[in-house]
Amino acid sequence: MNSTSPVLIDSYPHRGTPLTAEDVERITAAITATHAATTRTVYASAWRRWERWCTHRGIAPLGEEGPGAGRRGADPVAVCAYLAETAADGLSAATVDLACSAIGYHHRCRDLTDPTATVAVRQVRRGLHRILGTAPRRPAHPVGPEEIGQLLAAIDRDSPVGARDAAVILLGFAGALRRSELANLTLADLEPKPGGLLLRLRRSKTDPDARGQVVGIAPGRHRDTDPITALDAWLAHRGPGQGPVFTSFRNGAPPLQPISGNVVTSVVRRYAVAAGLTGRITAHSLRAGHATTAAMAGVGIDRIAAQTRHRRIDILIDRYIRPAHALHATSSSALGL
Repeated sequence: MNSTSPVLIDSYPHRGTPLTAEDVERITAAITATHAATTRTVYASAWRRWERWCTHRGIAPLGEEGPGAGRRGADPVAVCAYLAETAADGLSAATVDLACSAIGYHHRCRDLTDPTATVAVRQVRRGLHRILGTAPRRPAHPVGPEEIGQLLAAIDRDSPVGARDAAVILLGFAGALRRSELANLTLADLEPKPGGLLLRLRRSKTDPDARGQVVGIAPGRHRDTDPITALDAWLAHRGPGQGPVFTSFRNGAPPLQPISGNVVTSVVRRYAVAAGLTGRITAHSLRAGHATTAAMAGVGIDRIAAQTRHRRIDILIDRYIRPAHALHATSSSALGL
């Protein structure tokens, strides 16, 4: 069992069913798979913060045990105090929500009463949302075609690393892909078509059960910014072996080991700095830039949502579409000022 998983089968109440070590391993693997590895890592970090706070206060993170204690879990009042202190320290509503998710997850995995589900904690959480606001504090800056061109101009595209990085940027922008989706692509997921390229995403944030999603990539109008041409240029360096599309580099040679989502972020940031771009530019800037650029071009929300695969259309509209249209739709231009 890895350190990011709190699943303890031995502590889970059952009717004395004899379990082999293999049973425990299989059950643990199945329970662990309910969340993505990145989610488990984030939960583990949030849980450690809660444990440190409890230690400082002399409080049991999972509640007191003993006669009459049952399986009640942590005191909801302690959770309320922790969330309020978290907000007072200047952390965001998202951090408050993460703390609740981590605390609740660890309790549920041990079949303890979840203190975050109580009325008191829900009310405190709702009140902190009002106090702190729930908008992202530092949203990624959406990059448009001009900025994509500046990123590409900073890349030596004749080198294997440069060819890979150019393909990552262009495919991420054209496909509105998440960094994990780029990192997880394999050659078997690419399906060339007469009108472009289909990407088969086996699993994603909005498809945790791996039903599969398909994303279309149209050929670019210009060779230098054509995502399909850039991908072909990289694959010529990569070679034909099956495995990940985007591979890591060690000692100058690309073994068939996949890049991570963090590599996608570092690629975008590195060339943003080299190009002198300002604002908070991350891997998400490619996805956000696709949505805002498409909206400015008059593409309908239904088509944009189909490409970005947002589960909640309100998030797509509020975070990407409305900001993109704000200056064009403003009535202040008609005031005669």
